[in-house]
Amino acid sequence: MDRRKFLAWAGIGCFANLSLSVAAAARPSKIKKSDRNPSLYTKGRYLYDSLGNKVILRGINLPLLDDWDFPKTDKLAELEKTGANAVRIQWYKDYGQSDRPAYSIADLDNFLTRCKTSRIIPVLGLWDLTCKGDVNLLNTQLIPWWTSEPVLNVLKKHQKYLIINLANELGVYRWANNSTSALNTFKNAYKTAITKIRQYLHLPIMIDAPDCGQSIEVFTKIGQELIDYDPNRNLLFSSHAYWAGYDGIPHLKTAIDANLPIVFGEIANKQDEEIEGKTQCCYYDLDGSDQNHAPENGFTYQAFLRLLKEQEIGWLAWCWWKDYCTERQMSQNGNFSSLTSYGNDIVNNSVYGLKVTAQRAKF
Repeated sequence: MDRRKFLAWAGIGCFANLSLSVAAAARPSKIKKSDRNPSLYTKGRYLYDSLGNKVILRGINLPLLDDWDFPKTDKLAELEKTGANAVRIQWYKDYGQSDRPAYSIADLDNFLTRCKTSRIIPVLGLWDLTCKGDVNLLNTQLIPWWTSEPVLNVLKKHQKYLIINLANELGVYRWANNSTSALNTFKNAYKTAITKIRQYLHLPIMIDAPDCGQSIEVFTKIGQELIDYDPNRNLLFSSHAYWAGYDGIPHLKTAIDANLPIVFGEIANKQDEEIEGKTQCCYYDLDGSDQNHAPENGFTYQAFLRLLKEQEIGWLAWCWWKDYCTERQMSQNGNFSSLTSYGNDIVNNSVYGLKVTAQRAKF
């Protein structure tokens, strides 16, 4: 999600008490220095660092380019105080507003270096096509940026601890006129993108679910095929839990049973909705507060995070700050000293909070 798009569509479903039981994959033996992986990598449904240590992402989304003080300043040092071990970085190849202060690939390079210093895993994504329906735009508009020489030079420099999220919330499936055809198009577009990326990079590729990130079930249908297609078998499948009107929980169980590497690139306390062609920010309460509109299915992010902790599934909260829905910000102004009630819960909750669950990776 970003400041210029809407999320949430109507659907049916029920978020009920659910206990998923899946045996955790055994931690691999430590590997010799000469055999270390050059990047983070996936095995089964888990992510590992180059030393073979399991990594469970527990982090925060940072709308970096919506902060027009960047690149002069950013809030990474403040975000670091939360204990998060990952940050999902909002980037654009072209922000699309002429009054946005200029930024360059060198600014991105510097930011990734600071992530390394802080031992925070950067998840770099492109937001240019957020919620666009045509997934083929991935290869015509975004992959040329990912594979350009200046960008590749930066990505290769940081590939040991970097995850690339090729496109934020691109494509449709449930919202398409023909879901079968749409799924096939989605799959083939990402196969083409994987082929192009793997000519240069071997780090984890994160793929967002279609329908503004919501439709996790596409991965239970095509996930293993995409993994088998990838010569490095190094993919992460990301869904965004804006599930006020859609029940993704059964599909999550299916994905776990299938041993797929599922993460949640966005979880939040509020969800937008489109009403008569206009985006209504903060329309649904995903926090059980009854402040605006309650989800018909009873979904709450708090219950969901308890489930993700139980199943060792990674997640990144939306968002640190700079969101049109100010109630969805973890910080009022980007500083750790100004946490909102939502931010305080994400950071300090005794069950699922970042302070008690996030473990910094070893680079």
